[in-house]
Amino acid sequence: MIDYRAHASAFEGVRKSLAAESWGDPAMTAARDETLADVALAPDHALLGAFVDHLFTHAVSDGTEIALLERSSALWGQGLELYELLGSARKDLESALANPGNPASADLFNGAAMDSQRLAQGMHALQASIFSLRDDIAAQPHLPDHPRQLDEPASNWDWGNFHLARRTDAFARTLADRADDPATRAFAFGALTAYGGNACGSAYVGHVVGGPRRAHRFRDRLARNTLGSWIAAHDASIESLATMSQRLQFGAASAPTLPAAVETLIQHALSGTFDLTHTQPVPDLQLGYRRLVRHLELLDDFVRPSLPDMPMPVFTAKLFGDPANPPPTIRPQDATVTGDTGGGVSVGTNTPGEPTPGKDDSKKTSGSVCGAILALLILFAILLVVAFIKCVIEWADGKKCNYFEELGDLITGLFKKDEPDPRDPPTSENPGMSSAGLTAFAGTDQAVQLVGYLWDMQIQLWEALENSYSYLAATGLIYPDGLLELPLYEQFTAIPGAGGWPHRPAADSGGSYHLYPTSPLENPTETPSPFPSKATPNVFAAGQDRRAATPAGVALPVWEQIARGDLDSPNLDLDADRGFQHQCWSTGGSIDDDPLNVVVLGYDEH
Repeated sequence: MIDYRAHASAFEGVRKSLAAESWGDPAMTAARDETLADVALAPDHALLGAFVDHLFTHAVSDGTEIALLERSSALWGQGLELYELLGSARKDLESALANPGNPASADLFNGAAMDSQRLAQGMHALQASIFSLRDDIAAQPHLPDHPRQLDEPASNWDWGNFHLARRTDAFARTLADRADDPATRAFAFGALTAYGGNACGSAYVGHVVGGPRRAHRFRDRLARNTLGSWIAAHDASIESLATMSQRLQFGAASAPTLPAAVETLIQHALSGTFDLTHTQPVPDLQLGYRRLVRHLELLDDFVRPSLPDMPMPVFTAKLFGDPANPPPTIRPQDATVTGDTGGGVSVGTNTPGEPTPGKDDSKKTSGSVCGAILALLILFAILLVVAFIKCVIEWADGKKCNYFEELGDLITGLFKKDEPDPRDPPTSENPGMSSAGLTAFAGTDQAVQLVGYLWDMQIQLWEALENSYSYLAATGLIYPDGLLELPLYEQFTAIPGAGGWPHRPAADSGGSYHLYPTSPLENPTETPSPFPSKATPNVFAAGQDRRAATPAGVALPVWEQIARGDLDSPNLDLDADRGFQHQCWSTGGSIDDDPLNVVVLGYDEH
C-alpha cells in the first residue's frame, strides 16, 4: 500500500501513458477517448478513485490516527503561535532598547513585556498536553497488527487489508463494469491506477524495508511516508495535500459527503466481486470518506518555522564581540544532545550525518529529547518572565537586578526560598517602564543580557519544534518533508544491494524499525522487485513505460482487456506481500511455519 502522493503520481503516469497509446482498432481509440474525456470532466472523482485503498482503511479504522493527528495539529499550531509571539516580542524589545529616546519606545518595551508574560502563560498551559500526547504516540497505536500476521482467517480481515489482498483485479474490473456516467467511470479509472500504483509501489517499499507491510508495519509506514516526501520533492506537479483535500470535498463545504453515485458504485462492486456472507460487513464508506478528507487536511498543518533572526547588529556586536565571553545561554552545559538543521537529533553512539541509521535514531530518542528540551524551555520561560517583571522597577531606577543576574543559577534548580514557584506562570501585568527608566536601563549590561536570553530562548523553541516535527515523522504520523537527507529516511530512497528477502518480523520491531532487519528470512525466499540496486523511487513513480514495472505497465493491460471484453490477468497482491506481481495467496498453515506454505488463490477465490 502506497501513500497519497505516490497514488497521485501513479494516476498521472497511467493517464499520460493512456493518452500516448494508439491502436489500429477504432473501437479501442474510442474507448481511450471516452476514458480521457471522463477524467477531464470529473478529475476530482478520478483522484478519489486513486485513493480507494485509503478510503477503505479509514472506514475500518478505530479513529486513533485521526485523533492523534488532531491533537498534534492543535498543539503544533499553538506552538507556532508562541514562537511567532516570542519573535515579535524580541523585535519590539530590541527596537525599544536600541532607541530608548524615541517617545514610542517605552510603550514598545512595555508591550514586549506583556507579550512575554503571555508567552510564559501559553507555554505553561501547553506542557501537560504536550507530554501526554508524546506518551500516547510512543506506542504507535495508529499502526495495528496485520490480520495475516496474526493468522486470522481471511473472513475476519478488515476491509482495509482484505481489499489489498483478495480479488484485486476482479474488483477493479467490476468497478469499471458497473460505472455508468462520466463521474463514476472517472472514479473507476482512478481505482485502476491505484491497482497499478500499489502493485509496483508496494514492491519498491517492501524492497527497501526488507519485508512486507504485515511483518514490518512500523518500518513500512516510515518508508511509505518517505516515498511520498521524495515524490513531492522531485515532482513539482504533485499538489499539496490540503489542495487534494479541498478537491475531494463534495457537497456542502461544512459537511462534505461521499457522492451517492460513488458510494453505490463501490457497494455494487463489492457485492459483485465477493461473497459478502464470508467477509466482514461492508464498512461505513461515508465515515471513511470524511476521515480521508480530514487526514489530508491535517497532514498539511505541520509547517516548520524558519530559524530565528539574529539580534540587531548593535546587540550582536556586544554579545559575540568577545570570544572569551560568550553570550548568556539557557542550554545546560552538561547535555550531550546534538541537533542539526534538518530536524535530526542524536544522543548516544551515532553521529548525525552518518550514512546509515544508528541504534539511537529512533522515536524513543527523539521523543525523550523533545520532552527534555520542552521541559527546560517551559521552566526557563517562566523564570525569565518572573525575573523580567520583578526587575523592571530596579532597572527604571538605573540599578542592577540581582535576581536577573542570578537567573543562570536558577535554571539549574538553585531556587531561593522567597522566590515564586516556577510551576506557576506569572500573571499578566504592565510593568510600566517609563522613558527615563528605559534610557537608564538601555545602556546596562543587563539589557544586552536580556536580549541574549530572549534570542537563545527562541532558538531553543525552534529546536523544540524541530524535534517535535522529527518525532511525529519518526512515528509515522506525518511526512518527513525536508528531512530526506537524514540517514533515517535516506535509506528508503534507494534500493539496497543484493540480499535475502523477505525478513521475518524483528523481535523488537517497535524499537528497531529504523534499522534494516537482521531477523531470519521467511522461506521460501522471493525476489522483492525487479528494481536494480541504488534505484530511486522514480524508477516506478515517474515511469510511464507500460513495458516496465510501473503503474502504467500493470494498469494499462487490464484497461485494454476491460475495453476489449477480455479476461486474462491474475489478482495481484497489492502489498506485494511475497514480491513483485505475486498473486493473491493464503497460508496453508501458520504464518510462522518454516517453510511457509504459500497457496496461490484461484481467480474466483477469496
